[in-house]
Amino acid sequence: MMSISNIVVRRGCRKACSSALMRQRLSRATAIIAPPNHHPDLTMCRRQLTNSPPSIVVDRSLSPRQAAALEESILKELQQSLQDTILKTDIRTLGWLKNVTINNKVVKVVLRLPTLLHPHLKELESDIQRIVSQKVPPGFTVQVDTSATQPIPFVRNIQEHTELISNLGPGLSNVSHFLAVYSCKGGVGKSTVAVNLAYELARMGGRVGLLDVDIYGPSLPILVHPDHPEVHQSSLGPGMVKPITHQGVKLMSLGYVSPNSGVPGSGPDGGAAVMRGPMAGRVVTQLLKGTDWGDLDVLVLDMPPGTGDVHLAICQELQLSGAVSVTTPSKLAATDARKGIEMFTSLGVHTLAAVENMAYFECDGGGKHYPFGEGIKKLAEDEEFSKTDIFQLPISTHTNQANDGGTPLCLARPTEASMELSVFEMLAKKVAHELLLLQHGRASSKEAPGSKVSMSIGGNVSEHFDIG
Repeated sequence: MMSISNIVVRRGCRKACSSALMRQRLSRATAIIAPPNHHPDLTMCRRQLTNSPPSIVVDRSLSPRQAAALEESILKELQQSLQDTILKTDIRTLGWLKNVTINNKVVKVVLRLPTLLHPHLKELESDIQRIVSQKVPPGFTVQVDTSATQPIPFVRNIQEHTELISNLGPGLSNVSHFLAVYSCKGGVGKSTVAVNLAYELARMGGRVGLLDVDIYGPSLPILVHPDHPEVHQSSLGPGMVKPITHQGVKLMSLGYVSPNSGVPGSGPDGGAAVMRGPMAGRVVTQLLKGTDWGDLDVLVLDMPPGTGDVHLAICQELQLSGAVSVTTPSKLAATDARKGIEMFTSLGVHTLAAVENMAYFECDGGGKHYPFGEGIKKLAEDEEFSKTDIFQLPISTHTNQANDGGTPLCLARPTEASMELSVFEMLAKKVAHELLLLQHGRASSKEAPGSKVSMSIGGNVSEHFDIG
């Protein structure tokens, strides 16, 4: 038996074929003729071969023209079939879909997002994999290359962009969003929420910084023990310093500053920060603008308690993208939380979420108990609270142990703290959701599109902003 080609046919098949192509192939084929003294096993083998369909080896590589046509087809399919679930716009119109390339049976989809701090980024990448896999020939591999572009500071009014960048200075020129975490009462867990929120946002893929603005009682050096707590000079300019980077988050606090700086309360073992309001404002400005923050999607500001000079200084120096309120369930604390929301609203800052810390505990029998009452729930129908999502954190020994150990709960991630970690995850996704809307010029999900917010300082309305 002799085979000239990969196509094995019987001699009689030649008469049944009429096309020129098949005649050309059949002319090169050789019939299988059994010898006179054939073996039964060989006969069975020949029968199986002749009854099988032709096995044609197809070259799966594409010509440049075919590859270009397939690339354009994939781009159109992604534009028509895939919308971002938050922005309700296709990824090509958003400018996220940069290109599609095909090389050596590998299809690469290149995404360039303004931030990787997207609550549904993994689902978006999975949808792209699924859609593209249905468009390409078998045997092709689909890759999604996702990265973030350089951050651009968020502004509500594009006409103010140049002035805003100039006012921020070189240290903040590549920070997209500023998020204030505040409370009107001390001791409610504001710093705990700020630290864990920062590390949870970083775990989602965000470029995150955390500034301890509470210069009267800096908590960051207690809650986070960096491997290298020294503050170094920056090459960005005279008087500029680099933040401390620990586990993916950039940190700065008066407690990290050298006690030789001359600032009251500086250093890890610094004494009381006794200073009047104007000096406190200057120290905050120096910590904020004198730090070379680099590229950040969000800078979390751990504000001091109350509604004083530091808060006004921050709102004058920065255009805050939003705020997170922290309170406890007692009626007294919840009432003050409402005042805080009113204050930030009057300054043109929307409170994206309210965290009710130490809200309850669960006993061994599975019951949930509220030892401090349910004050914030009763206020949820209030006009201010009705626009804000509320997240309840339990009384937790795990959180307390993490604070005392200098490793935030969202960084240590003990398995027994799954309930607390799930709340911080939901809070981070909520914040990321709202910041993504703002970054693309959309109104907050809690604000009516086109609504105007008056920014007033000292009782005088100084500016109106169009949100959305």
